[in-house]
Amino acid sequence: MNIKKTDIIWEIASKYPITVSVFLKHGIEFCCKWNISLEESSKRDNFNLDVVLEEINTLINFNNSEDIDLSSKSLIEISEYIKNNFHNPIRELLYPTEVLAKKVAMVHGSSHTELVKIKEIVEWLVPVLEMHFDKEGQILHPMLKELQESYDKSNDSLSLHCWSIKNPIRQMEFEHDNYGDMLLELRNLTNNYILPDGACRSYQALYANLQKLEEDLMRHTNLENFVLHPKAIEMENKLSWNNKCDF
Repeated sequence: MNIKKTDIIWEIASKYPITVSVFLKHGIEFCCKWNISLEESSKRDNFNLDVVLEEINTLINFNNSEDIDLSSKSLIEISEYIKNNFHNPIRELLYPTEVLAKKVAMVHGSSHTELVKIKEIVEWLVPVLEMHFDKEGQILHPMLKELQESYDKSNDSLSLHCWSIKNPIRQMEFEHDNYGDMLLELRNLTNNYILPDGACRSYQALYANLQKLEEDLMRHTNLENFVLHPKAIEMENKLSWNNKCDF
């Protein structure tokens, strides 16, 4: 598979979530709101198009990860993949990142004032992400499983307790936007994760963790927003629903 300069950026990111790391590295906007090609973006944002194309195609062609293209998988398989490859690893990253943010802000905050704001954002992110993953794992994913099983059996009488799968999806994507704004602020505060001269090992570890957190969260978000959620909505639209909502 070769990505071309005329390919639309958000479509690349949605089909191949691993390419998010390249877009983040070069500061390339890959949100679906920006419906432009790599070539158009290179002219606007002044990045080396040939270098970016080479990095993207190398990543796609030589990466053996299942998340190369999950669009053909079932809702159940994609949900399980998200839990194992994003929810669990990101949870493990949150606590040490928060500890580092507090430590580095305490030691270096007087000379690098942005560290105080970074610490505050991380302290906000940790419980928000924990709750977000809980809602996906305990509410949305079981509903997706029920939807998939009903669809596979051509059962058009499935009953959901929230009118439509679109309702929890809408809430999850709202939360994606919220923490996405905080990730963008972290990138701005860290100057694209460029370490200051003389940064200690804790400082280095903090920036590495934050960069890893951003990359994993954006891959998680893209996979849900552009693959899992549209697939679920399309599946729901093919079924007739008997809903049990009281509102």
